Amino acid sequence: MYNQGIDRVVLGTAGLGGAWGAVDEEESVQTIFDALSQGIMVLDTAPAYGSAERFVGIALKQWTGAKPAISTKVGRLKGDTATEARYDYSTTGMERSLEDSLARLGILQVDVLFLHEPAVVAPEMAEGVVRQMLRFKEQGLAKQIGLGGNLPEWFAPFLVEGQFDVLMEYNRLNACNLDALYSTIPVCVQAQKEYYAASPLNMGLLGCNFRKFSRSIPDWLDPKAVEQARRVHAIAERYGMQMDVMVLRFLYTIPASFKIVIGAANQYQLNSSLNAISHGALPVAIYNEILQTFNENK
Repeated sequence: MYNQGIDRVVLGTAGLGGAWGAVDEEESVQTIFDALSQGIMVLDTAPAYGSAERFVGIALKQWTGAKPAISTKVGRLKGDTATEARYDYSTTGMERSLEDSLARLGILQVDVLFLHEPAVVAPEMAEGVVRQMLRFKEQGLAKQIGLGGNLPEWFAPFLVEGQFDVLMEYNRLNACNLDALYSTIPVCVQAQKEYYAASPLNMGLLGCNFRKFSRSIPDWLDPKAVEQARRVHAIAERYGMQMDVMVLRFLYTIPASFKIVIGAANQYQLNSSLNAISHGALPVAIYNEILQTFNENK
């Protein structure tokens, strides 16, 4: 049966590539293939996502259906884990990075090329970096260019003025955080740009890592997000729903236009997310209860 919510789904591949822990290559490739088979037509990857680009390339060689849209990134260099962060925003560095990415993916052009983590770019380098991103588009190496990371205020004019086509942010639109709904999404709507909401489960806090992060809050995680997750978890228990299912359906109830980047790390997580999405929007009462928790968490 066709999943009506599938058109808004982007498959993120950081988990499948091993950025968050060891993975089985065969299962990761099969998960990408299964995603395509179930109707996901946008795949997002990056050099920093472990072996993800190579796995996507293998899956694309096996896939005989309609060609999916592919996005990758430049700026953050090849790395095996999420904590391994090295950057090169020089012209030569970004050219070499994209050349290597296209080779691993086995394609000549990406549909979207993201500037990875624009907040790391030194302000004085920004204009030169943007010119190089536009050059990739002019050279036909990317159909569109985007910003892949939470948008610093000083970078916003480049989006508003039309240089970039897509903005992808993480942890800024989910059941722990609605900041994007009142800031960057309106900017995208006004500028007629696409918005991708990444990390709909807030790095697992709203899913498989809820109990772990509740017991011991990682240094990188805002304690307020954990408090909010506990409120959301209580609602899920009261209605007899799995929290991850409820919060994905919550996103489908928000009255705004955006794509959702799901970060499945294996076939089970992919199927779980797609099953949740297939149920569509939440009942209004549950949706409003979740919204109310944001007022309580101020």
